[in-house]
Amino acid sequence: MTKEEFVEKIRFYTRNAKNLIEGNGGYNIHRGMAHVTSGYVEDLFALYLAKKLNRMDLQYLVDKVTSIRFSKNGKATTFKPDVSIINSDNVLTHYFDLKTNLGWNRDLALYLKNKNEFIDKIKARKAWIHFDKDHVQDITISPKLKYKMVVIYGWNINKNQMAENIRLANEFENIELFVLNNLDEAKSLVIDNLNFERLHTEILNLCN
Repeated sequence: MTKEEFVEKIRFYTRNAKNLIEGNGGYNIHRGMAHVTSGYVEDLFALYLAKKLNRMDLQYLVDKVTSIRFSKNGKATTFKPDVSIINSDNVLTHYFDLKTNLGWNRDLALYLKNKNEFIDKIKARKAWIHFDKDHVQDITISPKLKYKMVVIYGWNINKNQMAENIRLANEFENIELFVLNNLDEAKSLVIDNLNFERLHTEILNLCN
């Protein structure tokens, strides 16, 4: 799957999100709110990563709870990446958080600070994932783990605010921000090839 195909699939899904999944059957049925696209984007992004890496020894977990305990008798803490990757040594190497846009958070600095501190806290620790009552997978968190925020569209905030968001993300050791689409001077939505290439490089480097 190319980056162009990935982006076009999301655009197509978004355009049709207000349609009834099973149609109206000839009845007077109308949908108000559009279907939530986040689940679709998560699934598609996992497939995009899998096709890009093309390795059968990796696990791609979508919206799956991971548990960790910071002290022997302490209560378990859980976190849930939108997409995570676990290698054949049971090491969680990638933690992706997917955002349709950045208009949802008015205090990004605090949000990123908290994520940075959390990643610092879990790196190189033991953790586990419940698949069902009889299947628990023990894993280790990579000491190189970073919180990768992947923003599908960067168009809903102005350029100055986006530049400030990028600056903020660059201040934190454990944070990486990727904006995959943006507006050009003619206000047309275009793929940000540089951010896609950054994303590809980071993915490949951590899996080697």
